[in-house]
Amino acid sequence: MTLHINLLPYRQARRLAKVNQLFMIWGGVAFLGLMAAFLTHSHYQDYIVELTTQKTTKDATLAQLDKQLGEITTLREKKELVKKRLELIANLARSRDLTLRILDILSETIPEKVWLTKITTKQNNLELTGKAQSNAMVADFMRTLETSPNISKVDLTRIARQSLSKDTKDTKDTKDTKEFTLTAHISYPAPPPDDTNTKQLPKTIQQGPAQ
Repeated sequence: MTLHINLLPYRQARRLAKVNQLFMIWGGVAFLGLMAAFLTHSHYQDYIVELTTQKTTKDATLAQLDKQLGEITTLREKKELVKKRLELIANLARSRDLTLRILDILSETIPEKVWLTKITTKQNNLELTGKAQSNAMVADFMRTLETSPNISKVDLTRIARQSLSKDTKDTKDTKDTKEFTLTAHISYPAPPPDDTNTKQLPKTIQQGPAQ
């Protein structure tokens, strides 16, 4: 008697078990992949949030620094403006003191029969226009000016006989009178320390021959 065994259900069961096993493996792999992706996403999301927070903080710091920089720039501009004004005031004070000093020097050095009609100062340059009764007196005036510590490089730029108007009587004195122009270099005197005394006004310079 021959025994027949049907193996088809057993083979189908094994095949089904293998398929289920594969599905479980792939499901596990997919689950692990999703978990890894979720964890990676969460990590980068936290990192992005942290970077955003840092950027916001740095932007606020930069804005504060920009504000402080603007205030510093304004202060520097004000400082430069004040500095320029102080320099202007100092220059005006030096110019005033120098003018008084030059007038004092001229009043002390001008010889008799020499009269100044115009005094011009521009920065460190001095120009004197006047009249004298002889060339020798002009030369003597120039030598005296050279002895001043604040005046140097005295130069005679023009000397000529006085121009007479039609109504002026041509006498010996007027015939010999010379018109001259001198130029010189002036230097600022060093102010004495703790000098609080008021400067005395110089002597009045005679503007013309006595009548």
